[in-house]
Amino acid sequence: MARPLPKDVENQIAGAAKRSEIRSVAIACLILGTAFGFGLGAAFFKSTGGSFYFIIGAAVVGLAWFLAARARNKKA
Repeated sequence: MARPLPKDVENQIAGAAKRSEIRSVAIACLILGTAFGFGLGAAFFKSTGGSFYFIIGAAVVGLAWFLAARARNKKA
């Protein structure tokens, strides 16, 4: 088990850790909200075809993952 961080280091990185956690929760909520929205839209407009909404929803989620991975690589 790792040793606990000293209090000064813990206080120094607390803000960055909190912002990072908030950002990751916000992205997860955005992805879940998008999936739920497309599912709700598919339920209301089923005459267009369910596979169309699945393809659009999968493309949006894939685009979000691609952009998140690209942003992470730029910072490194």
